[in-house]
Amino acid sequence: MKYLLKLTSVAALVAAVSAAAPPAAAKLGSCDDPITLGTTISSTGRYSTLAERWAEMTRIFAEEFNKDGGIFIKSCNKKVPIEFVIYDDQSVPSLAVTLYERLATVDKVDFFVGPDWSAMGFPVPPVAEKHKIPMVMANVAAPPIFKRGLKYMWGTPMPTVPNWSVTYFDLLAAQKSPPKTIYFITQDNPITKAISGFWVKAAQDRGLKLLGHELFSQELKDFTSLVLKLRIAKPDIIYISSFDVPSVPLIQQMRRLKTKAKDVHHTILTGALEKQLGKDIEGMTGEIAWYPGVKGPYSEFAERVLGRAKIDMFYYWSTMSRFASYLIMVQAIEKAGAVDREAVKKALYKGSFKTPIGIVEFDETGYAYKNGAMTSQIQDGKLVVVAPADRATGTFRYPSPSWQ
Repeated sequence: MKYLLKLTSVAALVAAVSAAAPPAAAKLGSCDDPITLGTTISSTGRYSTLAERWAEMTRIFAEEFNKDGGIFIKSCNKKVPIEFVIYDDQSVPSLAVTLYERLATVDKVDFFVGPDWSAMGFPVPPVAEKHKIPMVMANVAAPPIFKRGLKYMWGTPMPTVPNWSVTYFDLLAAQKSPPKTIYFITQDNPITKAISGFWVKAAQDRGLKLLGHELFSQELKDFTSLVLKLRIAKPDIIYISSFDVPSVPLIQQMRRLKTKAKDVHHTILTGALEKQLGKDIEGMTGEIAWYPGVKGPYSEFAERVLGRAKIDMFYYWSTMSRFASYLIMVQAIEKAGAVDREAVKKALYKGSFKTPIGIVEFDETGYAYKNGAMTSQIQDGKLVVVAPADRATGTFRYPSPSWQ
């Protein structure tokens, strides 16, 4: 399998791409060569804490997938193995663009998978459009990215903003004594603001009374005044839309000032948050795309690959989106029945695909509009999936004992 480490000289890379010949498609349609999937991973840079083990996971994915021969190609009447060409985009959007140009013109890959993050999702897809190479991106969630009329891009954010907390609010509504009031606290960040922006209205539409909505900056350390507002308002549900690190002092001060609620929900509930909060995280709920022990399509395969890659989903919570982008691409190639970009494009358009989180369906823009998250809860120091019922590994504790 091809595995390319990051290029140490960006200038040399730019020169190489500039001098490259126009893209060739000699391999397309071949029944003898491996099917090559080109990708970049943020192995270094600001996003590396989320993705540092993904290059190894990708290598293992190909190894495990190829044990059964690879993708069945109908036109070849046989299975063809896959391989990846991987570069480190160093969490830099402009470098990612250059690397995908290289993948198209120098490496001459068959298809694209990745990149991640909305910051990459804006500038990279035009490369796929230019070279007419189908691309299944991973953690790219911003809806405007998919509204530009591009025809060669699809994305698997898990979950999407409109589906982020569907399972959670369904779970609350199913309780014998469902909550009546809610208070939102949001980190000043585009993604977390988008989540709250949607779910503030959605919660009210579901009959919950909004008692307040506070916005806080990433640098804020003293939450005393905000916590006092919570104590006065006495909401049934405290909904925190934040990445893990910025909300640590908020939760610590909520505990210290003995804040009470029927449930405290954190949209990005991670192992990194648990590591910093310790016992203060007990009883909190959150979202997770998938977790070992949950049954679904390719779940055993996922457990095998992630186990070998030493990826704990609680810490690397965005991994399933990346993992699913690989599964969706190989299914699309199989549906196409040939190593043919236009046939794969047709298979991806408004397609439906199996992943460990369930069925992922794309709309006409390439947005995976039907995938949602599972609801998790920290119980006795362990993460337990509590909803939906058919995928739960434990029972929802409500009202949360630790917040009473």
